[in-house]
Amino acid sequence: MRRISYDKLMNFIRGNPVYEVREDANTVEVLFHAPSEEEAAGTEDLTDEESRPVIRIVFAKVGDELIPREAWIERGSAVQRMSIDELDTWLEFIDMYS
Repeated sequence: MRRISYDKLMNFIRGNPVYEVREDANTVEVLFHAPSEEEAAGTEDLTDEESRPVIRIVFAKVGDELIPREAWIERGSAVQRMSIDELDTWLEFIDMYS
């Protein structure tokens, strides 16, 4: 499980409209509003919000580091848990390029 600097993550997602951040003293929740499959494929211009998946990642805040605790994908009322290990590549990318 990879940790990430709070500042690096915030610099990466700041100003990007597909990300939303909710935080309190001990946790940071990042929501990624992914395009629908049709939008990603370029076959549909407008989409129903229900068909757009949202990836939620909850981090524990420890000092200036964030430790991923849980993650899941929501599509409408369906929820699918993700393994924290699936986030390592994304966090490595952020760490390298932020």
